[in-house]
Amino acid sequence: MGRRLFTVGRWNWSQKAEKWVYIKIKKDGKKEYQYQIDPPQEFIELTMKMKELNEKLLKIVDPEENAKVFNELMEVSKKMQDMGKMSY
Repeated sequence: MGRRLFTVGRWNWSQKAEKWVYIKIKKDGKKEYQYQIDPPQEFIELTMKMKELNEKLLKIVDPEENAKVFNELMEVSKKMQDMGKMSY
């Protein structure tokens, strides 16, 4: 199984370490890693946005509005997937 490459400049979930990792490039070009167990604020905000959009979808009757909200939900979902961990 291939190893997932982390994106520099944002939080990523490491299954191996079972922690969140933030990678930045130092002036000398070397990578600096920061680890934390608690989800980063960005992930918490995306989770709350996803919950809000799901609740909104349940109430919408208009098909056009439904499609708009659904597309927004898919964008949020993609951002969360890119971080490497989904919230269920």
